Amino acid sequence: MTKDTQPRYKQLADIFREKIISGELKPGDAFPTEMEICDTYTVSRHTARDALRILSEERLILRRRRAGTVVADYGAPSFAQPIGDFDSILQYAREARFTITTEGICDTEMLERFDLTGSFKWFRGCRAVGDQPPQAITTVYIRSDLAPENAHIINTLTGPISEWIEAQKQVSVKDVTQRMEAIALTHEQAKMLHVEPKSPALHTLRRYLNAAEETFLLSESFHPAGRFAYEINLTRTNG
Repeated sequence: MTKDTQPRYKQLADIFREKIISGELKPGDAFPTEMEICDTYTVSRHTARDALRILSEERLILRRRRAGTVVADYGAPSFAQPIGDFDSILQYAREARFTITTEGICDTEMLERFDLTGSFKWFRGCRAVGDQPPQAITTVYIRSDLAPENAHIINTLTGPISEWIEAQKQVSVKDVTQRMEAIALTHEQAKMLHVEPKSPALHTLRRYLNAAEETFLLSESFHPAGRFAYEINLTRTNG
């Protein structure tokens, strides 16, 4: 679908998005009201409202009580996770609530895709911090003998699943490996994250190994652009 054939509200959202990204509208600037948009672009209030909804979901604008709508600092993610040691990579799991929506038993295709051996359960849902939009879609794959009986247990956790396994099943994490790559969200993923299909996202695959170097827990997450960032500190050494 070309821009000319898109619904008018999407065309409006594209216009304002370009103004924000180009710097014509800067972070903190007052954003036009619905009525101002209607008058300037000769559109209905419903069209203006839908355009504002898209920009709000993309976190390009912020609606503040008594201050009206302002341009957000779109370059600042709503969650930044430092990477330095094992404890730092668990920060996200402690601060972002994980709400499971579906669960099941891994089939052969899933096991082969992630190079998993044995029986595994999977739990899928969204992570969010406070009342912010979902930070990510996350699926965790847990060896069946170590997995909780149902999703309710995971939904009530206040810390990482790996810590629950360590406390309840006496299996500790020896090593964690992590792979990240940029991808485009599918229609289903975009719908869950309240963004447009094919929006850019960060795909993260994190593998937890026990003392025998076996994977007993694996997590796969999709973070839409602008809501999450990794921070890595590098120290230069002489040599």
